[in-house]
Amino acid sequence: MKVKKLIVFGMTLLVCFSSCNRHPSFSTSQEALDGCKEQLSSLKEKKEVSIEELSKLTASWLEVQDSAYSVFSKDSSLSLKSPMAVAYFLVSDSIRKEISRLAFSQPRTLKDVMYLKQHTAMQREKLQKDAIYQDAVKFYEKLDEYPIYPDLASTLKAYSKLLGSAKGFQQGEELMKFIAMEDKCFRSLMKYLSAVDTEQLQKLTAATTQVFDGLYSSVGNLTDEVNDRTMLYLSMRFNRRIIQNAQACHEDVKAGKRLSVVQRANYRWKLIQPFMAIDDYSAAVLTPSQAETLLSLSDELPKLLEKLDSKRQVSSKENNLTGMLADYFMKSYLSSIL
Repeated sequence: MKVKKLIVFGMTLLVCFSSCNRHPSFSTSQEALDGCKEQLSSLKEKKEVSIEELSKLTASWLEVQDSAYSVFSKDSSLSLKSPMAVAYFLVSDSIRKEISRLAFSQPRTLKDVMYLKQHTAMQREKLQKDAIYQDAVKFYEKLDEYPIYPDLASTLKAYSKLLGSAKGFQQGEELMKFIAMEDKCFRSLMKYLSAVDTEQLQKLTAATTQVFDGLYSSVGNLTDEVNDRTMLYLSMRFNRRIIQNAQACHEDVKAGKRLSVVQRANYRWKLIQPFMAIDDYSAAVLTPSQAETLLSLSDELPKLLEKLDSKRQVSSKENNLTGMLADYFMKSYLSSIL
């Protein structure tokens, strides 16, 4: 997972910089610095903001920041110690503090965190108009038409066999075929999730992670059209997977299925995972349906966690927990993008 995040972060920076170079908002370094100062002045005037306004303010600063970087990179007179650069660093640091202040000017929820992620994903609009992205959406939608395995035993047998035979993929078609076969296994596993032995689940998770972490590493070594396409498909698979995982837990909990103490702990993690694991690039490649599912799940999360509490503690404690998680994820996300 760490490897994936590093790769995606690097890709996102490259995309942002290239975008800024095509569409700079400023003509000179001084103009860029003045634009940043205007952003800071506007932020200081605000006492508190809704999550919608916070998202707009954050997205606006990210756009200004990228445009400023574009101009600075072309200015041969600038160095890290030049007065212009020092002034920019001071202003940008102040802006980060102001956005963080406004982020906690009101109590925030996990739904707010997810909303912020979805509306500050810098490349979301551009990516979703791209033909390659649209092809990827169709590819994954097609996978939903494949029937799952009829029972847990056949699911586990097929899954173990598939992962055991996985080797290096020489062509894109091989990877797509493997993703499709693994997706069928995973969707089947989610159907029977409450009946899966914890040890067996851990083995499957470890084997799957080993296969795909290797792919993330190899894809991240090069930057070209093929690797960018592969990273897009892998990132969309990642989104699909953690959302399906959370949905399966959601359905089992609402159905009142009997779960062991260990299973309850695992279910809590799976329900919370999307709010922690989805970064700005992952948010950018969410489909509209997935984005809506995550917002809906965030509304129900406190009650789901309450039901998973074997001691049936009062809901106020669960609400406090989700509040603390929202604060933590909000801080973590802002620190990663600002």
